Amino acid sequence: MRKHLARTLCLTLIMTTTALIASPDRGWASLAPSGIVADASAPGAVRDADMKVIATALESKLLSAKLKALGLDEAETQSRLSKLSDREIHQLASSIDAVHPGGLVVELLVVVVLVLLIVYLLKRV
Repeated sequence: MRKHLARTLCLTLIMTTTALIASPDRGWASLAPSGIVADASAPGAVRDADMKVIATALESKLLSAKLKALGLDEAETQSRLSKLSDREIHQLASSIDAVHPGGLVVELLVVVVLVLLIVYLLKRV
């Protein structure tokens, strides 16, 4: 009886974890900060604001390590950014806010903890 209960619990945990990890993140709408909106007298203000967002993201140790692993140093990254159009820069800056750095690590840790819990329960039964 206990073995059947433990096996059912384990299968339920596995299915629930898989469903949670496989489900897409929800999008949240919010107001745009007023500092990003440029007036007609400063056409480069939007690009400057977007470049600040990108520069802040590039300062991240995780992103810097990923770029170095791909063979891109800071100079090459800056040269590639300078070749992008205003629209592409804005699109990149907008998508940076949607990315959750380290999000996969948290999900991986949850899966590892659940697997260890399942192994512990199976050995106990």
